[in-house]
Amino acid sequence: MLRDRCPKVVSYALKWCKAKEKWLDYVYKNQIWPLSSKKERLNQTKLILGIQGNSHHFDFYNTICWNELTNEECAYWRYVNEWVEFFRSKYMYIENMYAISVTAGKTIQQCKYEIMKTYLTQMCPKKTDPQDIIEEKTKRVNELTDFLIDCFEGNIQ
Repeated sequence: MLRDRCPKVVSYALKWCKAKEKWLDYVYKNQIWPLSSKKERLNQTKLILGIQGNSHHFDFYNTICWNELTNEECAYWRYVNEWVEFFRSKYMYIENMYAISVTAGKTIQQCKYEIMKTYLTQMCPKKTDPQDIIEEKTKRVNELTDFLIDCFEGNIQ
């Protein structure tokens, strides 16, 4: 149920981090499987997804049992949470910009440039960065932009 009902942007963020399967395993192991009845597991799943009662708010941060993690695990899940928050706050705006740009007849390269310039400037390399850092950052921001466009185009489910 979690796999199919996870909010779209959260699912994309987890896929970007290559953490979706790890997160699913973690949540099932720590929050769902320990419950004895099917009804309890269903209610817990709905609670995790934020679809219980009148609430419809998914909170990734609260799906992690932070006090039970090692420092290394905390660092990993904080990193993933940062990407979840990035996707949650920026995805719809980037998608809208892309749709408008495509409708206006811009090329994919022009769309990528606009996305990078408008939303990914903090990730882009700076002229003062060492050459190896410039190459690494350029590669990473290009990969992210390609990933986002694949999401917009429906190539990533």
